[in-house]
Amino acid sequence: MSDEKTSSGLLALVIGALRAEAPELLPLEPVMPDCALAHASGALKRQLLDKALAARGPDFILAMGQGVKQAGFEPLLHVLLQSETPAVLFGKWQRFEQFTHSSRRTALVAATESSLTLRRHSRSPRPPGRSENLLIAGVLAALLEEIGVSGLRIEWETGGKGGASFAFHWTGFAPKRRPVPRDIGRARERLTFYAADETARLTRRVVALLARDVGRDWLLAEIAQALNLSTRTLQRRLTGEGTSLSAISRAVRIREACHLLSGSRLELTEIGYWCGFSDSPHFSREFRRALGMPPTVYRRTAA
Repeated sequence: MSDEKTSSGLLALVIGALRAEAPELLPLEPVMPDCALAHASGALKRQLLDKALAARGPDFILAMGQGVKQAGFEPLLHVLLQSETPAVLFGKWQRFEQFTHSSRRTALVAATESSLTLRRHSRSPRPPGRSENLLIAGVLAALLEEIGVSGLRIEWETGGKGGASFAFHWTGFAPKRRPVPRDIGRARERLTFYAADETARLTRRVVALLARDVGRDWLLAEIAQALNLSTRTLQRRLTGEGTSLSAISRAVRIREACHLLSGSRLELTEIGYWCGFSDSPHFSREFRRALGMPPTVYRRTAA
């Protein structure tokens, strides 16, 4: 189906694995966008995976995911690998699928401190194929190991290896984070705008917490727990400082976007995902709402 979409990053991962391990399965190489969040042909990815599955078997597809461990600095991977827990990682993965308008998506069925149970589903009439499920399971397994999971195993719930439902189980987790490149990691300006005045005591603490992982979809209960407050007390005290969690979250994201637009060479789509927006239109809409201009104009004027 010509309207099937995937991310160019996943397609590039498949092509790279085939080029290295099974070049005979690779047709004329397509021209790939530089940005891993750009749209690419889902049909082409599926064709390559199905051919590789028939020729090399399911373990070959699963192993493709290990390619993310060899990547250098890549904005999408950086956001994913900054995750404090496996559950946070998976939440970012779901936003990645939404951001790229992927035709195939992954839902969370259940989560514990040592497991995640997932189910693959489709937004089009064609369900996810076995080879696609294997690829996603392999990529997620590699990402889980990269953030500190150990003793990882995959348990296929239905349909055998490559089925639509599968679970990750692990025996240990010791969080680890990747460093940020120097130009991106430089200090941010203090927030005194966008309804988030960082001179206010509690607001300052919330800003510092959110800024640790701008790409995370923070829940009110998570922030309250981190600050040793009840959710009601947190909301009441923020109201007393003239703000709210949603206003602070939006301000932190806009500040980060301004920082990256003026001080990095990241693509606009990469900045949108990095800063926690659901997709590129959401990024442009919120940025214009805050600053009265789209990100493209801000980048030109800030250069």
